[in-house]
Amino acid sequence: MAAALREVGISTPAALLATWVTGRAGLERYAGDALPVTDDRPRIEYAAWLRRAEFQRVLPRVLELHTAPPLVGADERFRAAVADEGDRLLAFYSAGLRAYAGDRQQWARALGHVLNGDGENPYYRYFVGGGGS
Repeated sequence: MAAALREVGISTPAALLATWVTGRAGLERYAGDALPVTDDRPRIEYAAWLRRAEFQRVLPRVLELHTAPPLVGADERFRAAVADEGDRLLAFYSAGLRAYAGDRQQWARALGHVLNGDGENPYYRYFVGGGGS
C-alpha cells in the first residue's frame, strides 16, 4: 500500500491525512439526496462534473466543506506536518482554479508555493508536465 501511495505523491502519513476533506456530516450535506452509484446504475460515468467547466463549479463547493482531520492523540509536530501538507494541497487546488479562470499570475504564485514545498511529488509533477510515476 505504501508503494502505491508513493506513486501518487502520498509518501507520509501526514500527506495521507492532508487529503481529508470532511467528516460524515459534510459528506451528507454535499451528497444530499443524490441517488447511489451502483453497477446497474453507473451515474458517475455520466456525471455533470465530467463536463467542461465543472471543475470550477464543483471544487469550490467541495472545499467549502473542508474540516481538519480528527487527529486524536497526535503530537504537535505531527499536527504541523498534516497542516503543512494540507496547505500545499489546498494551494494546488487553488492553482487549478486560477488556471481555469485564466489568472496566470495567481496560478503561477500558487503553483510556485506548491512546487517549492514538494517539487518532486509525482502528483504535482504530473499536472505541470514534469512526469510522475
